[in-house]
Amino acid sequence: MSNRIGGFFRKTRGIGLLAAASLALASCQQAPEPLSPAELEEKRAELANILDDPIKRSNLIARIMGSTEEAERHAFMKFHIFGYAGDGNLIPFFTMNNYIIQEWSPDENGVFNVTHREVAYYSKFDTNEAIDEWENPLTGETIKLPHFVLGPVPRQYGPGLGEGADSFAPDPLNITMIGDRVYVPTLTRLTVPNSLQPEEWGVYSSGETVYWDSMLVFSADARDALDETKTHVPAEIHMQNLISWAPYLKLGQSPGRTMVRAYGQHISGYDDLPADIRANFEKYTPEIFDLESWTDLRMDAAELAMSLMAQREAGTLDIDQPDYVAPRIKRFDEVVIP
Repeated sequence: MSNRIGGFFRKTRGIGLLAAASLALASCQQAPEPLSPAELEEKRAELANILDDPIKRSNLIARIMGSTEEAERHAFMKFHIFGYAGDGNLIPFFTMNNYIIQEWSPDENGVFNVTHREVAYYSKFDTNEAIDEWENPLTGETIKLPHFVLGPVPRQYGPGLGEGADSFAPDPLNITMIGDRVYVPTLTRLTVPNSLQPEEWGVYSSGETVYWDSMLVFSADARDALDETKTHVPAEIHMQNLISWAPYLKLGQSPGRTMVRAYGQHISGYDDLPADIRANFEKYTPEIFDLESWTDLRMDAAELAMSLMAQREAGTLDIDQPDYVAPRIKRFDEVVIP
């Protein structure tokens, strides 16, 4: 270390001895020291006081999930998607590379308005290799994968929790501190009538009702999260969900759902993406790079349903052809895991 510092001083004489010393010390800085038991107890008490005040609690959530002032927050996440067919282990399907942009703006009395946009492209399971088609291991059928586009979707977060106009979307659950991190878990549970009813849409319909259960967790360093002078802090993001079969999987009303395990974090913007991942977003979901032009609502599920309806009207929908035979759904012990 002494030789490196000595060389550093020799190379930086032009900026002055004191400035060089400051830079050298900064270059050797390490991560903050772990909080002591007493400091952890102090932070837990701070958190309890914040949670007792609905507006401070709302600000805490905004600081971790988004921003307490008008700002754009970007996040990148990896989604590993599995199939669960009601028996046996999870079956790896594919991966989604997911990019989220949220525009946060404060309203009043601790309420925050959010505009949410989200895109994703598919890749081979646990890789960055983009794919447009995929062989479903439960049917052996090769299907087209529709890359994901959602937004702009309005959301509102506020001290009213799940009551009335200030409802959270999704609902934050009990906020807690584990070690030196503050965790904000959320829950979304949806039960909605399926726009593609089984008697009309066969293998494209998962049933009369679509079920969606999603659990999202944000976490941030307690020193940042509890600092009320900060407007936003970097957060890690983890998610799991369990959702009725998507129409494009063509699994019909067979038992099971897809399960997602996702992880990621806030990033400063597009330039934080690896070059190959950014190039694929630019190719498959260019909307995310031009928010000013992306003003009309896009919803992947609605667009897929409309596409199927258009194919039916044109007489090209595969399930309407006289020689169409629905694929047999394999048992778990028949499936070859990719």
